Amino acid sequence: MRMEKTIIITGASSGIGAATAVALAATGANLVLVARRMEKLQEVAAKCTVAGAKETLVMHCDVSRRKDVERCVDEAVAKFGRLDVMLANAGYGFLAKVHETTEEQFDEIVATNVKGTWYAMQAAARVMLKQERLGGRKDGRGHIMAVSSAAGKRGLPTSGLYSMTKAAQLLLAQSMRVELADEGIYVSTVHPMTTDTEFFDVSSSKSQLKTNGLGRLYSAESVAKAIVRAIKKPRPEVWPVWGSNLLLSIASLWPSFGDHALAQAVRRRMTR
Repeated sequence: MRMEKTIIITGASSGIGAATAVALAATGANLVLVARRMEKLQEVAAKCTVAGAKETLVMHCDVSRRKDVERCVDEAVAKFGRLDVMLANAGYGFLAKVHETTEEQFDEIVATNVKGTWYAMQAAARVMLKQERLGGRKDGRGHIMAVSSAAGKRGLPTSGLYSMTKAAQLLLAQSMRVELADEGIYVSTVHPMTTDTEFFDVSSSKSQLKTNGLGRLYSAESVAKAIVRAIKKPRPEVWPVWGSNLLLSIASLWPSFGDHALAQAVRRRMTR
């Protein structure tokens, strides 16, 4: 199904962002790929062109800087005339026990994962509110998506800071979805489980602890397919792994069970 939408993806140079860009290329979308690593972005853009993207624009962007995010949104609209989807995907993980975390580490991950997402959501909403509403669709003016995590529903041991930022993204999106519902702007969150990306290499490189995630490893392409389906048919939360939301809901209703299961999983998968 060809959508021919204009879509911005932050953190598009690798992982879920890159896989989603390639998957969306087949829909004939105008893609705006932004990240800090331009060489990687160019490689992703080339794959998107082969896959059928109508047009691809790449831009350097540090999402922790509001001016960078706003510039990318403004340039995308100047080139393509409108913005249909903002996929706020940029972010990273960090491994440390809560009581061993430094203030510098706290501020850094909040700046990227939380403020970076907030900047993207605000910049997109500012543009979308001025756009023509297409048809009677609930996303007639646009669709804002934040890539959160399963960890946004349940704090993970040794990933307390990361879990906090993912929960913050979820709560921002939940609030914004109600605020903008009557404006024809839809807001969704995406909640992957352990995904086969650079995520664990990056988080381990910033930490004294090492991990390759909890449980089964899922492909970035499987998450991308779920995101594409949600762009075609918007829904509040996207859970690429069937049943994961139910499992986390049970853990929330039965906290002692969740604590025990996570403690066992971390002991098996964590090293120093």
